[in-house]
Amino acid sequence: MNVTLLGPQRVATAARAAVRELLPDGPIAAVNAGWEERECDDVELGEVLGGRMRNLGLHRRWREVHDGDHEYSVAERRLDDLLDELQALYVLRLQHAMAAIDAVRRRRELPSVQQEALDDSIAAVRALDEWHLRAVRETRAEFRAVFRPEERPVIAQHRAEIESIMSECGGLIVAGGHVGVLLRTLRVFALDKIMKPPLIAWSAGAMALAERVILYHDMAPQGPGHAESYAEGLGTYKGVLPFPHAKRRLRLSDDDHVGLMARRFAPWKCLLLADGVRVDLVDDAPLPVGARTMDPVGGIATAEAT
Repeated sequence: MNVTLLGPQRVATAARAAVRELLPDGPIAAVNAGWEERECDDVELGEVLGGRMRNLGLHRRWREVHDGDHEYSVAERRLDDLLDELQALYVLRLQHAMAAIDAVRRRRELPSVQQEALDDSIAAVRALDEWHLRAVRETRAEFRAVFRPEERPVIAQHRAEIESIMSECGGLIVAGGHVGVLLRTLRVFALDKIMKPPLIAWSAGAMALAERVILYHDMAPQGPGHAESYAEGLGTYKGVLPFPHAKRRLRLSDDDHVGLMARRFAPWKCLLLADGVRVDLVDDAPLPVGARTMDPVGGIATAEAT
């Protein structure tokens, strides 16, 4: 599916321009669930969409599901506990695996031997990422098999209402906020089955629609952390992992660090989405000219005309 990804909308100029171009007429469906209880504080988003917004209210609907289906509510909280423990164990193992990479990179007695050891250390981290994503996928699948969200009356009613609203709209906007909350609500209400282009997403919205969601922050207030393979996204577009706020969250001036990130997450291209950036993804076409990605050999690469 063709998707337009935007950088963070601190100043919504890029979003306004994209909406004017891609969605010039008619109502526009919007997902603002990543902002949780502030989902309805959407005046600014409504202005960006030219007063044509139909807020799907996914977070409000999710809360209504919990209020109206006690069994499901309890089960989903248990699911969260399982996923939190998986994440904690993954992060614990990841810290040791990344420490091994750092130790190998500092040892330079025989470069050829060091390179082989480094390649194997990166492969170990990639295998750990795969383990975590597989464990999360299987845990979620077991939950769906037992509790069958699509068959629960409250969820089915909301899904039908959302689908009806979507059928009246010319496209969809997915905004930012908390990516975990956003991804949960998109899944509960099966947005992946009813999305239609034009589709515009930014920040956490761009992350949730990718094939994988990567969490990252080299400059977090509580101290730097390693990038984490958090979960599988909706997979609305292929071959690209978005990194919004990269300038504020990643050590982009450290070429070795950037190159390691690119190698770890290959074959996906690690796309940098700075403020004001727009990247139009078209099926299997190459990234558009000017798109900036992390380069496996280190530093930043800019897409050029082919």
